[in-house]
Amino acid sequence: MNERSLRAFFALPPHLRKQIHVTAYAFAALILIGFAAGMARPEAVEPLMRLFVNAAADAGLYQVQGGSLMAGILSNNLLAMLSAIAIGLIPFVHLPAMELGVNAVLIGGLGAFYVREGLGLPAYLAGTVPHGVFELPALVISCACGLYLCRAVTNSILGNGNARAVATVLSQCLRVYVHYVLPMLTVSAALEAFVTPLILGQFL
Repeated sequence: MNERSLRAFFALPPHLRKQIHVTAYAFAALILIGFAAGMARPEAVEPLMRLFVNAAADAGLYQVQGGSLMAGILSNNLLAMLSAIAIGLIPFVHLPAMELGVNAVLIGGLGAFYVREGLGLPAYLAGTVPHGVFELPALVISCACGLYLCRAVTNSILGNGNARAVATVLSQCLRVYVHYVLPMLTVSAALEAFVTPLILGQFL
């Protein structure tokens, strides 16, 4: 595959690229808000923490390790990111924004928990950054795709677009999912299963 073909393979529609940028800024701001809320009022983010722990327990991720852990993380994350896109088919309510917000506040709140418990931000970053550098962009891209799709569906209903435009946007989002999200999550799952525990173990 030559350079031109490679560039075309990973090309993003301009409007979707803009949506990804806006979503990334919002995600970063919400993480800071989650951290501040977790420091000021821990009880405010505690329900989200319990939700995260229970979801991981229900998926059996605490009982496995190695390859099985990687497979479990990967399947859960792939389904979650695909769902973030799919809920964009529901018009008007912009549900992917809720998905983005919940995850951002959870990430920020977890950082506050590490600080409050005396574990420190270095330990938190050690347990988050190795796989997070791939997983978090995948989350932002997926939610941005969902918002992009929601806008297309809403415009179609309001008469500002048509079914063909929605089909085109859906096709673009699925292509981004395959070209970007899937490989990012594969690398992230491998790092979270095999590398992150080793690094985090140096801090705990």
